Amino acid sequence: MTVDVNTDADAGANAGPGTGPPVAPAVDPAVPLLLTCPNCNATDLVMDAGSRFCEECGYALAEPVTGEEEPPVHSGPKPCVSCGATEIDDEGYCIDCGDLQPRRRDRMEVDLGVVAGISDRGLRHHRNEDSMALRPAVAPNGRSVVVAVVCDGVSTSERPDEASAAAVSAAARLLLTAIASGAETGEDLTTRAVRAADAAVAALARDSDHGNPPACTYVSAVVGADTGVTLGWLGDSRAYWLDDAGSSRQLTRDDAEAGSHAIEAWLGADSGEPEPHVVSFLPPGPGVVLVCSDGLWNYVDQAADLAALALPAAATDPHAAAVRLVRTALDAGGHDNITAVLVPYPVQAPAEPAA
Repeated sequence: MTVDVNTDADAGANAGPGTGPPVAPAVDPAVPLLLTCPNCNATDLVMDAGSRFCEECGYALAEPVTGEEEPPVHSGPKPCVSCGATEIDDEGYCIDCGDLQPRRRDRMEVDLGVVAGISDRGLRHHRNEDSMALRPAVAPNGRSVVVAVVCDGVSTSERPDEASAAAVSAAARLLLTAIASGAETGEDLTTRAVRAADAAVAALARDSDHGNPPACTYVSAVVGADTGVTLGWLGDSRAYWLDDAGSSRQLTRDDAEAGSHAIEAWLGADSGEPEPHVVSFLPPGPGVVLVCSDGLWNYVDQAADLAALALPAAATDPHAAAVRLVRTALDAGGHDNITAVLVPYPVQAPAEPAA
């Protein structure tokens, strides 16, 4: 496998995972996280080591959030938004007028405060083949951790949208379950998550795939309040470190032919069980971890430029920063699906709500 290193010009001579000096968290990592339930929108939900379900609706707080959770509003066939007909084909086109129908996956937005993400179909693709899963979690020892996973379906494979959805769900669920049980959030856990995602995508294969079973790329970040960042990836979905201190850098290396998008590693039945790349990174200070698909970095690939777009908003309002990043890619042409998830570091734990 050939691994091509993409080094940012502003990253510095020693820019690489693990090179930052140890730093103390800016907040007490044992303080409970304040969340809004993604299912019922209940606010002032305090998430601590004993919290497993929303007190209002019972939503499992250890489940990953993907942006697809909202239930359908129609029990029967959904009419065409253009002509009202109810015959819609498997690709989302109206049989009568031919118009493409909007889907929930066309634009998925998640804002959990301590982590936020947006996945957008873009302007040229007929469906969104990217997926994301994100969630804060609290370990039994009270330490706060954020999990973020982004996968990009390989368009030349069958059902790439299913591949990316299966991968992010399997990986995030394994990571969150392990964290809730007290498992160490190190490189071994991330390796197991990548392999779980690979198995989930491989299970989608059918005889009718004609040699092109579902496939996708993968990148994940486990961000601890006091343990730094653990990254795993295969393909050309990326992770970046962004700060305003001149240390912004790309943290992953693409599995792709130099100067092309011909990826050389992916998840799926024909992946050949590749060995995932897993690294740990201790940030040099406050900043933001960005995990994204190539629909974003196709237009802005230098870490310093991404930092200029995302900061300072991303430190306190990651959703607003994600909106700006995705909007930049759309304004530049939006030729691909676009996904951006932002995790401020250190993982913030807001004060408990007033009585």
